[in-house]
Amino acid sequence: MVSTTVVRHHYLPSRSGLRLHVLEFVGKDGANRSAPPLLLLHGVTGHAWLWHDVADMLSGGRAVYALDMRGHGDSQWSANGAYKTAQHVEDLEDVIAGLGLPSRIDIAALSWGALVAMEYAGRHAGMIRRLAVVDVEPNFAQGETELFPRPDWFSCSTEVLEWERKANAYAPQALLALHAEASVMPGRHGGFVRKHDPYFFTRWPFRSDDLWPLLATLTMPMLLLHGEHSFVRQEVMKLMAALAPQASYAEIADSGHLVPLDAPQASAARLQHFLHE
Repeated sequence: MVSTTVVRHHYLPSRSGLRLHVLEFVGKDGANRSAPPLLLLHGVTGHAWLWHDVADMLSGGRAVYALDMRGHGDSQWSANGAYKTAQHVEDLEDVIAGLGLPSRIDIAALSWGALVAMEYAGRHAGMIRRLAVVDVEPNFAQGETELFPRPDWFSCSTEVLEWERKANAYAPQALLALHAEASVMPGRHGGFVRKHDPYFFTRWPFRSDDLWPLLATLTMPMLLLHGEHSFVRQEVMKLMAALAPQASYAEIADSGHLVPLDAPQASAARLQHFLHE
C-alpha cells in the first residue's frame, strides 16, 4: 500500500494555455500559518510528489506547495516542445499569481527547478525572502541531447519500484514507493509509461543555460544544498555560494542527486534551520 499525507490539488492555467498542477500540503495546523509560504520545485523527469516527506515536515505553521512543472506529473504537456527554462519561469509567475501568494515567499528547488527558481529570483528579487538551491550547477558541459538511457516502459509496478530502488539507493522505502508510483501512468497498450512528456527522453533544454552571471545579483539569503554522493560537483556548488552575496553551503550525507528523496529527514532539518534563521 502506498499512502500520502493530506494534500489539496490545484489546477491553474498558465498564460500559454497549459494547465499546471500544484500540490498543497495541509499540515497538522493548517489554520495557523504565520510563516511565509514555501514553494518547492523538482528537476527534469521528476514530479511534485518527490518532495512529499520534506513538505509534510515543513508544513507546520506555513503553507507548502509543490509544483508539477509543465510536461511533468499531472501538468499538461507542451504540444510544440516549449520547455525552455524561461518558459518554466513564466509558469512559476502564473502559479504564484494564481495561488494568490503574498509578496514575500520562500522557494526550495532541485536541479532544473533550481535553475528556474534562480531565474525567477533574478526577475523578482523583492518577492523571494529566502532561496534554497538544491544540487545543480549553473552551466553544463553536455549538450541538450547528450542523455543517458532510461527505460520508457515497465510491465508492472514491481518493475518500476525495482528500477527506482537501483537509481536511488539511499531513499527510504515508503517514500521511494510513492515516488515510483507517481513517476508512471498506465500505458495505452498495457504496462506503465513515464509520467512526463517523451520529449525528455531526447532533449534537456536547460543544458544550454548559463546562470553564472546571475549569481552575483541574487542578494536574498541563499542556501546551496549538495548531495554527498551526487554527480553534481561539490567544488562548483561551493563556488556558487562564494559568488552569491548572502549564500551558504551545506552537504546532505547519504544522498545522491535527488536529495529530498534520498534524505528527507536531513533535508527538512537543514531547510527548517535555514528558513528560520
